[in-house]
Amino acid sequence: MTLMNGNHIAFAENVAKVMENMVEIRPTNMVSVPRLFEKIYSRVYENVHQMSPMRRNLFHKAVEVGRRYVYKKYVKHEPLGLLNLQYKIFDRLVFKKIRDRFGGRLSYFLCGGAPLDKTINEFMWIIGIPVYNGYGLTETSPGITISSAGDVRFDSVGKVFKETEIRLEEDGELVVRGPQVMLGYYKNDEATKETMEDGWFRTGDIARIDEDGFVYIVDRKKEIIVTAGGKNIAPQPIENELKLDKYISQAIVFGDRKPYLVALLTPNIERLINLAREEHIDYIDMEELVNHSKIKALYAERIENLNRNFPSYKTIKYFAVVPNEFTIEGGELTPTLKMKRKIIYEKYKELVDDLYITNNNGVISPQKK
Repeated sequence: MTLMNGNHIAFAENVAKVMENMVEIRPTNMVSVPRLFEKIYSRVYENVHQMSPMRRNLFHKAVEVGRRYVYKKYVKHEPLGLLNLQYKIFDRLVFKKIRDRFGGRLSYFLCGGAPLDKTINEFMWIIGIPVYNGYGLTETSPGITISSAGDVRFDSVGKVFKETEIRLEEDGELVVRGPQVMLGYYKNDEATKETMEDGWFRTGDIARIDEDGFVYIVDRKKEIIVTAGGKNIAPQPIENELKLDKYISQAIVFGDRKPYLVALLTPNIERLINLAREEHIDYIDMEELVNHSKIKALYAERIENLNRNFPSYKTIKYFAVVPNEFTIEGGELTPTLKMKRKIIYEKYKELVDDLYITNNNGVISPQKK
């Protein structure tokens, strides 16, 4: 479709150079995965943290007005009145400067690969670059749902395509039937029988559908944690909440057949280094820094605050901060930047297992500082 319309297509050199490439290319629209938006959100708020109090207050006021604006306009469809003028003023003072860092011509993003966190998606709409979330799989060619400007829920992947049927199984798994669904796996009848029945394809994703037809992806069915107490927990929403913290870059939660949840965190290295400088913390490398008593206490406090948002069985009881980010090169991430849960567990098995038996080796319990 892009080529038929005479558009140019550009590809980023690598993950680390996406922002730099956007300034060079000045795209008008772009397709990406949630990890990019997490990085954008983190980078913007890092810059805000370094602003003068006056500019910082201006930014937060702009976001407050922007949040009311996007909810009224795109969710509730209510008259904007004076809010429209307020938003335009803040857009010129604040949001346009942020958009210029993406090349200045970007009108929207398309996002797929995994659900995008509600807070981050909301922020992108606020600054004037809508993110249209879609959902699908290779077996569905690949689309099943897409969000639109006319009707938005920031934590949804949108509504189902025309001529496509969806329903939820008893366990919450989303199944789909439509013209885009495959006929079966090539020369693999056994795999086809496991996933197809009367034209319905089992997606392997746990979802919910609201009364307005919006689809919400909870997590992969195989990722659902069943605790020793019999609680079914989707780790992804908890991980997304953890990643919103300014000192956390990545988070992965474990707890299958265990009495409680634990987490591995990777630090926002830039912010942590800045904090170490402010607090006059001496260290040789990142491993020494994340194991410093002040840094461990910092993360413990932040996890404890996060836990207040969850029922007790969903709280993180123990955690560890590893010194480096999970990467594609390290084998912990897929090419679309999804975490490989099994690989990460195998790589850090000793550390994860230690979270269930001891509180040594730099591991902190937020309940026991």
